[in-house]
Amino acid sequence: MPNARNSEICQHTKDSIANAAVDLLLLDTDLSVSLLCRQAGVSRNAFYRNFDSIEEVVGYYLRSRWIRYASSLPDRRDLLDSPGRYLIIYIYGQRPLLRSLRQKQMLGVLEEMFLEVLGPDEGTPPSLRYHRNGMAFLIYGLVRTMIENDFTETPEEVFQLMDSVSGK
Repeated sequence: MPNARNSEICQHTKDSIANAAVDLLLLDTDLSVSLLCRQAGVSRNAFYRNFDSIEEVVGYYLRSRWIRYASSLPDRRDLLDSPGRYLIIYIYGQRPLLRSLRQKQMLGVLEEMFLEVLGPDEGTPPSLRYHRNGMAFLIYGLVRTMIENDFTETPEEVFQLMDSVSGK
């Protein structure tokens, strides 16, 4: 049976590591596990007990912040109707981190996050799997373009472009 206190400590350790990673990335530091552990105040053993790589830490940070953002929405039914739009808005709020990830060629963590959030679940029927994967990659492509354009368009402008292409 899992110990609640150990779960809290594990969560605190993961959050400390993730926050330290983002702080270092925003400082444009050459990130290493040793430097990250020093910044987070944890041992290398604690790092590797919780994560396999720095990329996994960044993915954890982005997903946990997404969950917090999505949970804060006043009407979560909107999230169910248009998850891609809310994901674009959330990502836009992470601009400084994403610029750093782009510079360090670490944007692969973003693709994984999009598949996890928008992609199909394990029990999704095959016909719906195509649709969900297609939507995940479409939204990911829009966000990658926003990043490549250094966020010159706001989410609202991107939505207008999407609507004009789809004929809405």
